[in-house]
Amino acid sequence: MVNKISAEEFYDNLAAKYDDVLKDPKCNAQHVHEAAKIFHKYNYHQGSVLDIGCGTGFLSELLQGNFEYTGIDISSKMLAYATKRGYKTIHKSIEIALPEIDTQSYDFVFCLGSLLFVEDPQIAIDHVYRIARQAILISIDEATEEYIKNFAVPVDDYSKITIKNAIEDYWITGWTSPTTGIPIQTRMIYIEQNN
Repeated sequence: MVNKISAEEFYDNLAAKYDDVLKDPKCNAQHVHEAAKIFHKYNYHQGSVLDIGCGTGFLSELLQGNFEYTGIDISSKMLAYATKRGYKTIHKSIEIALPEIDTQSYDFVFCLGSLLFVEDPQIAIDHVYRIARQAILISIDEATEEYIKNFAVPVDDYSKITIKNAIEDYWITGWTSPTTGIPIQTRMIYIEQNN
């Protein structure tokens, strides 16, 4: 059993190397590229983006167009990098930040790989539906028993959660954990809002 640390401490420690990890072929971070591919398929080129669990703001490197980014993250060191990429930032946990965001206040909401860390993913997803005006992209990692046991941060497996009104909902090999070496299956979900 691994000694667990907080998500904030883990990602603060990883912040300086995070982009390199995402670009490392051993990590094979397909989930982020897959999200960008889905987004481009639906021809979005401008608008406001809420990036939940934004890390360093790497998503902005992948989306082509004129977007205004706001990122939520628990790690102030990750957010420092996101700020350099032009992000407005919210330094709070997902559970605290989402209820404070106005209804239909962002065109697009991305939540890539962040639901592992929340206590109640259904509440987070309900807020995502409330906040998004046009479209939602969610990736949910399957946290196997081995991964839950060996990852440095406490996480849960919510990969089987029911998502309503998804236009796309399929599995890919999302990435390989750089700290445990475990390949992670990721569920990719795309939803359009009919407001």
